[in-house]
Amino acid sequence: MDTNTMLSINDNTAMDDARRTIYEEIQQCERRILGLRSQLNRYTSVAKLPPEILLQIFAKLTEDGGLVDSIKCVPITHVSRQWRSLALDAPALWTNLSSINLHWTIAMLERSKGAPLTVLMDEKSYLVPVPILKHLSRVKSLTIENWSAGELQKLHILIENNASVAPQLEVLSISCNGTSPWVLPSTTFQQTDRLNNLFLHDVHINWNHLPLLRNLMELRIESDWTGSQPTWRELITALNRMPTLKSLFLGAMLPMVPFEATLDAIPAHLPNLESIVFGSVYTMRSVVTFLNQVKLPPDLKAFIISNFNTYYPNRGEVHEVYDAINRSLPDLCSKATYMYMRHWPWTGNFDINCFATLPDRFYDQLYDPNDETNPACIGFRLSYTSGGDRITVVADAVNILKLNHIRYLRIGEDIGDPELHILLQYLPELRIIQAFERATVHLIQALNLIQPGGVREGASILTNLVEIRVCKDHDLIRQEDCVLTDDTWQNLKAFLEHRQSLQAGIHRLYIQDCRYVSKEMVEGLKKCVGDLCWDGICKEHR
Repeated sequence: MDTNTMLSINDNTAMDDARRTIYEEIQQCERRILGLRSQLNRYTSVAKLPPEILLQIFAKLTEDGGLVDSIKCVPITHVSRQWRSLALDAPALWTNLSSINLHWTIAMLERSKGAPLTVLMDEKSYLVPVPILKHLSRVKSLTIENWSAGELQKLHILIENNASVAPQLEVLSISCNGTSPWVLPSTTFQQTDRLNNLFLHDVHINWNHLPLLRNLMELRIESDWTGSQPTWRELITALNRMPTLKSLFLGAMLPMVPFEATLDAIPAHLPNLESIVFGSVYTMRSVVTFLNQVKLPPDLKAFIISNFNTYYPNRGEVHEVYDAINRSLPDLCSKATYMYMRHWPWTGNFDINCFATLPDRFYDQLYDPNDETNPACIGFRLSYTSGGDRITVVADAVNILKLNHIRYLRIGEDIGDPELHILLQYLPELRIIQAFERATVHLIQALNLIQPGGVREGASILTNLVEIRVCKDHDLIRQEDCVLTDDTWQNLKAFLEHRQSLQAGIHRLYIQDCRYVSKEMVEGLKKCVGDLCWDGICKEHR
């Protein structure tokens, strides 16, 4: 008789009560033993991993090193009979094809059975297309990298001769590398109703090719060649047929021909667009035209412009773009809280990127804004011709786009004194500033200049500033031993002391990777802030 049955017996006698008490204790002991066995299992080695766990481990091996490649599963099949049997009976392990070896490609096509395929063919993969194209109907993602126009044309012929339908194709990426771009025939891919992600580099397309364009959610198209751009009518008409589009990247693809209202005035609407990037812009007027003709959703998350390196827009052209942004996207800049500013002296470019939320690794030394993985809510890369232009680029961006509410500022190593001085005056709500290398020198000069008691007596101070981050006082690339001198550190100390005297002290100071600051200076700086975070690197430890 089990414990539960005995507990159910109750004749209300003294003996029954005693037995019931004993059985309750037995039940408690059984539960305790069960709990102890569960704990013991945590420390017991597993004699044999379950197949589903092994398959997950095998799948992770294909991702090792970043590039997902089923060829990495081959060594697994040589470990044991069990592993070999398990791997060969799992078609999903063999669906990522990027091998340039014809025999391995054929083997993996067989092992993948009928599973959807992800295919990468680079410039060394000229031998493998034929067997792969026989399975085009089950290709889910196809990437063709750095093929010449001639090789791509041969591929087109192979596709037409084998099977031109790709009903499962969701991602298509083609980049042409050579002396001329390739024209993608409208008959190359048919029945691509599932295609939602298209990337083309130096590949000309027929903008009326509906099977490729109509269901897209992501479109990235760029060209290094003039003459490959569509007309305004072609571009706007095509965009109007992409109601599901969420991400649009046009690299040197805005029309070069002037906009003619009588021919090109076709209204377009991208209701679901979340991100738009204009790369290698040849003229700011084309961006203005686009914004005037294409209606963008008010909740657009990312808007980025990068002009062509040899194009230097004048102040009037930049103003036109800013005004067009304000008209088309009046709430875009109000979301920005974080700003990253960088100067590229060797190309004459100036970067301004603003974010609504804290980007990943924003405070890391090697952080670089990425238009794809972590786009700015508004970003510019503009060229300038003189130092005066640098000041107006900064001042106009902040004032016209109403970015005065920025609270977190990251300053790249080549930002200079003139634009910093202006910038700090236009960002009264700043709370945290991070500067790198020589930009720290200019930052400290500007901070001392704008505060009361400085050269400009009575100027407003950054009343909300609570944290300063000083990162790296040397430049290994330019082989300069020291960027921040003792005078710079003394000026920083003077600024912090002055803030203390105004009862507006800085709460926290970060000092990171600074080899030429002394321990004595660090001790002095500790007295000027509420909290000093220092990594211990100094002159004495070099």
